[in-house]
Amino acid sequence: MKKIALYCRHAVVATAIAAVTTGCSFAAGLDSPAAKLRAERPILITEDAAPSALIGVVCGAAPSRDLPWVVSATARPLEDLEILQAGSQPRELLESTSPASASVTAEGKPAAPDANATPFLQAQYRADLTRWHAKISAARQEVATRTRAATSTWAHGLPIVARLGATSSAGREDSCATDPVSLTDESRLAAGALTGLEQEAGERFGERRVFLLYVPNLGGIPHVAQLAGVDVIVVTAYPPSAARASTGQAKLLDAGAARATVLGPGATAAQIAKLVTAGLNQKVVTETLSGSVLFDSGGTTLLPGAVQVLTPLLAPLRSPGAIGVINGYAYALGNAKRDYEFSLARAVSVARFLEGHGIPASSLIVVGHGASHLAPSDYSRANGRVLVAIDEP
Repeated sequence: MKKIALYCRHAVVATAIAAVTTGCSFAAGLDSPAAKLRAERPILITEDAAPSALIGVVCGAAPSRDLPWVVSATARPLEDLEILQAGSQPRELLESTSPASASVTAEGKPAAPDANATPFLQAQYRADLTRWHAKISAARQEVATRTRAATSTWAHGLPIVARLGATSSAGREDSCATDPVSLTDESRLAAGALTGLEQEAGERFGERRVFLLYVPNLGGIPHVAQLAGVDVIVVTAYPPSAARASTGQAKLLDAGAARATVLGPGATAAQIAKLVTAGLNQKVVTETLSGSVLFDSGGTTLLPGAVQVLTPLLAPLRSPGAIGVINGYAYALGNAKRDYEFSLARAVSVARFLEGHGIPASSLIVVGHGASHLAPSDYSRANGRVLVAIDEP
């Protein structure tokens, strides 16, 4: 009997401990619904990645030697990539689509206990909620890691080097140097490829469309319908003058490009990659600044009051990876050359203010448009405006 009594006493203690651990009373019972916290349905965690398109056009392997690195450095989920060879017989070198973001299923959020729950259940809920947040954070990190790994594997597996090498060994590089390939030709070639991708994908790219064009010259004027809403990055075979580069940018913007950049052959792969990334992410903030607020009539020097107008642009331009395109416009001074120089000088004044307040010159693109795109309501001072488009990754 003594042994039995001792056994019963231990059983009672064990039962009491179990009851305390589960937060229920003896009356409720260990299996009572009140002793268990409910959880919501499991959730699917993935990265938010919108589809994008990057179309590269090469004309000879030498100027595009950094293209494989740029593609690898800028790769993102759901990216449609196409690389084309320009020339008298243009051809597709590569087409591929990156994998979608990874997904992880995580347990549902603990459901809050009702108002009549015991203090123990309320404490247990708070503890479970803390653990759940930690698990969700870990799941998101896992998604990011797996997404980066899959995207990197895709990019490094692309046979870009081999395709460019085959182009060079087949004599196409020499052919491209002698063919009359121009900015217009490559824009048309890229636009045709984009149309094909959009037809296949159902026009899903939105504004996340980038043309990376390696051109032997900046000749020709692209058709306005070819570049509507596209980010265009041009790398020339020979260093362009500042005036020539600005004229090329103006051509591209007038043809509908959302942003246009003209770089010489000395541009680094990192500089090109930064521009490509901004275009693929595409978040544009546009500010139109009145010329009469910024400048004296006919002047290109900023007025003292311009500080209040330009200062709000500093914060978004300081965001990591942000790019600002400063577009200057004239108001028909009567001479095309003078109009261009005037519009460019006003854009340069704005750029110098931003640089003086810590914005690196490498994050700014300055373009003079002359008297193009005049406001129909007023062909005078209202047209001497400056438009700043800021791409925030």
